[in-house]
Amino acid sequence: MYYLQTIIIMMWVLLLSSAASLLNAQDTPDGKIIYPHNVFWSKTELNQLDKNFRWGLGLDFVYRRKSGLVDKSMFAEPLRESLRPWVHYQFSPYARLSISPLGYMNTNEYIGKPEDVIRPSYHEWRTTFQFFHHQKSLNGKWMHTWRYRYELRWQEIPGTDDYRYLSRFRFRYRIRYVLTGNDFYQDKTWYTAVSNEIGLNLGKNVLYNTFNQNRLYVGVGYRFFNALRVEARYVDRFRTRGATGIEFDHGRGFMLGMYVDNLTSVGKGEQYKVRFTD
Repeated sequence: MYYLQTIIIMMWVLLLSSAASLLNAQDTPDGKIIYPHNVFWSKTELNQLDKNFRWGLGLDFVYRRKSGLVDKSMFAEPLRESLRPWVHYQFSPYARLSISPLGYMNTNEYIGKPEDVIRPSYHEWRTTFQFFHHQKSLNGKWMHTWRYRYELRWQEIPGTDDYRYLSRFRFRYRIRYVLTGNDFYQDKTWYTAVSNEIGLNLGKNVLYNTFNQNRLYVGVGYRFFNALRVEARYVDRFRTRGATGIEFDHGRGFMLGMYVDNLTSVGKGEQYKVRFTD
């Protein structure tokens, strides 16, 4: 336990200290330009499965803020709001298929240079197919999760009534470590997690740049009232800006998540029955 905590602390120090190193746009030796941003992300997720824990419904709400051109506070400017409904099917205690038939996103792009200040916001409609599975090791102390997402995206072209169609594949690997006990689903459990996700642009509208973004999360979470969880994370997101592959946005900051794994299990004293959550 001591060695694990030491490693986690060292990772936090390394990540947070490096976050302060980028204050202005940087030119790399290969001619690429990276715009740094301070960000605040939040996510609220609600799920409910049927009595057999096979079929379920879900809803998530995302709210994000970002720094501006002058004001570098992570709360200075709006970044994104989104709302997505989900339908779940639980194949086993270790695998779930989820579909979001139609989600809505409203986005204000990152501000890295003066021209970005006048860029209008735009909205997007998105259909998402998601499959994930996990396995445990060391008597449940470690949890390994693999998530695969395929997204169909209809994105408004700002200033017009037209949309462009995009598609994206996302792959995420996450490892959790249960700090108290050895069961992630047990009430009053503390845990920590590290994950990395890569996104790839697909389809005929991708002219030059297949790479879309990379997301790194490091955080700690706590389960309470049996089926509620709260998580605090450091987020590091590196994303391609436009289609040329020359400019990139690098967002770093704090994320707060609230998760209801199964609504009717909240506050129940019996052992938690839902054996898989994202």
